[in-house]
Amino acid sequence: MGQIKQLTVLLSILALSSACASAGRKAAWETEGGAGAGTGTSTAGASALLEAANAAWAKRDDKAQLNVAIEKWEAAAKADPKNAEPMVWLARAYYFLVDGHLNNEEPENLETLRLELHQKAVDWGERALLLLDPKFEETMRAGGEFEKAISLIEKPAVPAAYWYCTNLSRFANAKGLSARLFYKDRVAAAMRRIKEIDPSYFYAGPDRYFGAFYSALPSIAGKDLKKSEEHFKAAQELASEYLPTKVVQAEFLAKELDDREMYERLLGEVINGADTDSPDIAPENRAAKRAAPRMLKLADDIF
Repeated sequence: MGQIKQLTVLLSILALSSACASAGRKAAWETEGGAGAGTGTSTAGASALLEAANAAWAKRDDKAQLNVAIEKWEAAAKADPKNAEPMVWLARAYYFLVDGHLNNEEPENLETLRLELHQKAVDWGERALLLLDPKFEETMRAGGEFEKAISLIEKPAVPAAYWYCTNLSRFANAKGLSARLFYKDRVAAAMRRIKEIDPSYFYAGPDRYFGAFYSALPSIAGKDLKKSEEHFKAAQELASEYLPTKVVQAEFLAKELDDREMYERLLGEVINGADTDSPDIAPENRAAKRAAPRMLKLADDIF
């Protein structure tokens, strides 16, 4: 009876989600105009804005500098609305604003900010995805099925698809169970395609995602802790230098396994791990090292 009751609840939630169109947000392809539609009519100044954004991004350990980068990229996207580059960066930058700063600062309105900022990131990622894969845009604007369309994207669209879906997953988590169920197949389909094209993208991003995905699903919707563990192992083998993978594994898999030893071991490895010399991920590693002690303090409440 327990499983039947769970299934009934799940079906009710899915029905409600389907009735909500996009679970609380409108996708870019559901709006009028092409992917490059916007107020910008000239690329004049966009190059200087991109240069200023890149310089500020290099100092993203400082939240003020990260906000400068976001401001400049948004201005560049408006100045040149057919250039996907600043849009992809915006999707990544908003993710880091939440993950690298706000989560560690824990402001009183953290949940509201998470939802707001991840939604902004999703919006930019969607616009970039439409620009970088015209066939995807054509299919989606014609009312096509997302899972089918995303399974055919080509490699140039991978960065947009990755940051779009990474933020969409976090947006759905912040929104609640119905949104998680509504978007789960969409995000999984995108990550499967990214894994096919470029499995090592962003330091084994697809495997890191699936590690969390199979842990976070409700049991009735496909939770599989063995698959989760396999994907986290693959991610660490592909990119052991990227410390946030261990944070995500502790946050999702260790909790679901009720494995305090794994949780504390992973977070200890993060604390003692190297920042790396790579400017591409050293700030992300330092953010992970700030998150790990905070998470360790929660161990008694979790286990």
